[in-house]
Amino acid sequence: MHSLSRRSLLRGSLAAAALGSPLPALSEERKTVFMVLWRGETEVEQGFYSYLKQIEAPIDFVIRSLDRDTGRLKPIIDEINAMKPDLVYTWGTSVTLGIAGRDPDLMDGPLDFPPRVTDRPIIFTMVSQPIRSRVIKEFGATGRNVTGVSHLVPLETQFEAMQAYMPVDRISVIYTPTESNSALAVERLAEIGRRMNVRVDQFPVPNNQEGQPDPDALADLAAEAAATGSQFLYLGPDSFIGQYAQHVTDLANAHRLPSFASVERMLSASDALYGLVAPYRKVGAFTATKVERVLVHGEDPSEIPVEVLPEFSYLIRSDVARDLQIYPSLALMDYAETIEP
Repeated sequence: MHSLSRRSLLRGSLAAAALGSPLPALSEERKTVFMVLWRGETEVEQGFYSYLKQIEAPIDFVIRSLDRDTGRLKPIIDEINAMKPDLVYTWGTSVTLGIAGRDPDLMDGPLDFPPRVTDRPIIFTMVSQPIRSRVIKEFGATGRNVTGVSHLVPLETQFEAMQAYMPVDRISVIYTPTESNSALAVERLAEIGRRMNVRVDQFPVPNNQEGQPDPDALADLAAEAAATGSQFLYLGPDSFIGQYAQHVTDLANAHRLPSFASVERMLSASDALYGLVAPYRKVGAFTATKVERVLVHGEDPSEIPVEVLPEFSYLIRSDVARDLQIYPSLALMDYAETIEP
């Protein structure tokens, strides 16, 4: 495995043409963006709105949230088809699969997440595994009415980030198997672990009697994860675990099992030790550049590449490191940023 470097982690800044020096608008005609969110507005939307305000884009927003309930998708899709907005914005894997569907060439059958909105541009954000979820064939232009942004740092790079802190040969992950993005990430995590000789112990959260992920199971799962002898607990792109991130890391830290966060929300909402993350506001701003290209400059979404945010941040919670007395290598401090709560 090659050594982790500042260049491989941060990968440079977003291009000035994308975020710092927007092109002039081609038209003042007002456009409508229909936004379908998974759990209400987040820092992603703050970055999204801020960028579009900065370029003075003439856009009105219609906002709907599933509140983590995919059963709300059908009436929202009906509303989109009746309203006919200029563009549809989808947040997360479940929302994107429900509206944009899988790439038609990658479907196993007619009921396998067929595209529901095909006559207008769709731009997705916060889809952690767009290839493995089969929204797209590969990063780049999709050839259909869909483009977007993935926020998850490549898992190979995450493994390198873990190894940069200290040697790792075993990690654990607590995850929600009913969340497609989380299940896909764990599947990929295990594949890479086998290749890198890192054992990945998996602890799925069971459902309660109401058929929802059971928060009461987290204490036992954290204890089981710590008992494996893992060096780290991996916090993946999981909305349920994100909701209980503070509780999960409190449980893990009590067992002296430090946590590695793969997404910014896990760091900001918990006592995870560290993480390699794509800042949410920058994800939102990068997503907005693709909206700008479609609505302001008239580009075809089928020709606009799907991309991962080209800028990552390596963040270490110095207070958690002190409490656990688990300190990073000195070489890591050349590019990592230490933060306090």
